[in-house]
Amino acid sequence: MNGGSGVESDAGVVGEPVAILVVGGDDELARRLESRLGSATEASVEVASDRTAALAALDDVDCVVRTGPVNDADAGEFLAAVRVRDELLPCLAYGPVEETCSLLEALATGYTDVVPATDSGSVDVLCDRIVRAVTAARTRSRANEQAAALRAERDRFAALFENIPEPTVFYELDGDDPVALDVNPAFEDVFGYDARTVRGDVVDEYIVPDDLRDEAAELNDRIADGEHLDTEVRRSTTEGDREFLLRDVPLVEGDLMRGYAIYTDITLQREREARLREATDRLEAQNERLEAFTGVVSHDLRHPLSVAMTYTELLAERYDDEDLNAVENALERMDDLIQDLLALAQQGAAAQDRELLDLETVAREAWAGVDTGNATLSVTTGGAAIRADESRLRQLFENLFANSVEHGSTGSRTSSGNSVEHGSTSSRTQSDDSVEHGDVAAADGAEPLESADGGADDGELHVRVGTLTDDDRGFFIADDGTGIPASERGSVFEQGYSGDDGTGFGLAIVKAVADAHDWTVTVEESDGGGARFAFTDVDLVA
Repeated sequence: MNGGSGVESDAGVVGEPVAILVVGGDDELARRLESRLGSATEASVEVASDRTAALAALDDVDCVVRTGPVNDADAGEFLAAVRVRDELLPCLAYGPVEETCSLLEALATGYTDVVPATDSGSVDVLCDRIVRAVTAARTRSRANEQAAALRAERDRFAALFENIPEPTVFYELDGDDPVALDVNPAFEDVFGYDARTVRGDVVDEYIVPDDLRDEAAELNDRIADGEHLDTEVRRSTTEGDREFLLRDVPLVEGDLMRGYAIYTDITLQREREARLREATDRLEAQNERLEAFTGVVSHDLRHPLSVAMTYTELLAERYDDEDLNAVENALERMDDLIQDLLALAQQGAAAQDRELLDLETVAREAWAGVDTGNATLSVTTGGAAIRADESRLRQLFENLFANSVEHGSTGSRTSSGNSVEHGSTSSRTQSDDSVEHGDVAAADGAEPLESADGGADDGELHVRVGTLTDDDRGFFIADDGTGIPASERGSVFEQGYSGDDGTGFGLAIVKAVADAHDWTVTVEESDGGGARFAFTDVDLVA
């Protein structure tokens, strides 16, 4: 170390450039230090002539070397100011023997080390002490940073442990038994045991039901073998036995097997799943019964009905008897009932085959498929498109059009104030009536045929289809017929709601189509005093 041979290999411990501040204006010392240290590490030396300049440069240095006496008042004040700024910064005193104090006095004053300036070799000693002091300071600084980071991490983890909503146990395995080192407040609330009671005891003794002790022991064996558990268990709580998802987070600390057992209550989830399975089973059974019912209706009933209708027609050709007309009417009504029953059954499932359709086109095609008599149709949808099942949407229109015509026509309006649905979607039988029957808007593009107040002004029934103009996305079908009394609007969609000549299923089918598309349907009075059916929550593209 002596004899100007440079700094020993300890200098390599620094591993980083070293910035040194020489206080006292000794430029020669600075030059010699930079020369000597440069052989072992990258060093830069700055000189400060006085205390003020030195304090201004402290932020960028790794070591301070003060030349001159150690125990004078100025030196003490300078050192105190340095320690306020950085209590770990190495400060070395360097000077002639007669101007330095003893090592004990210097350390008591606050210096890191004292190097007497005895001969030319003392600079090498000073370099070695600088490197050692900087290395030690950096080691302490890094250790302090790591300790602070560890404390912060532990504080965060402790806060997480305390505040996590799932019951959690910090345990240590004693053989295969999980001994509780701590439990969080959620554990205390759910299982009813405070931390002081559980600490030091096997946690299974408190929360595992008697009939599951063997299963719990098997889980403990798996944890002891290093397995990360993620499994469902049943545990005893203050509210009785409940289902939990148990997740184990093992921590290996030397020979200690520790970890966190986290319990997530999944009882409600499992109960919902069980109810969903039961509902699914019921729906499947209902669908099976529905398929059997539609089979009976479509084959076992319609076949003998067709035979009866055929023989009635033959008898009508042979005999002119009014009773045969009554029989024929009754058989036709039975056929209408069967058709609507089948349609209602088919509308029960969700609409799967949805596509983007032109709303006006579907409405006009449905109008063409219904015997509308002298009624007229106007469509004001503005080219809107709707995402729906085409056949079901068309049937919805057909049923509502038939309902308007049957119970809102001129003849009906003069005989009854109660407008009820007909439900039949029978097609026209006379070819002369099937050509754009009363469809004025289709013929000449006219505006809706309503008077200023929305009502008819020519004694004929007018039906209008349009899109909603408020915030609700949807469409409506309105007429200017007799309407539906407010007292009956809540029951019009129920099966069986009908007049004397209706089947009672027409508007129920409309409601089933809406439900299958997740639409909402309401009925109210139209501007013309008739019925207005509005459909909202519709996937409509204007």
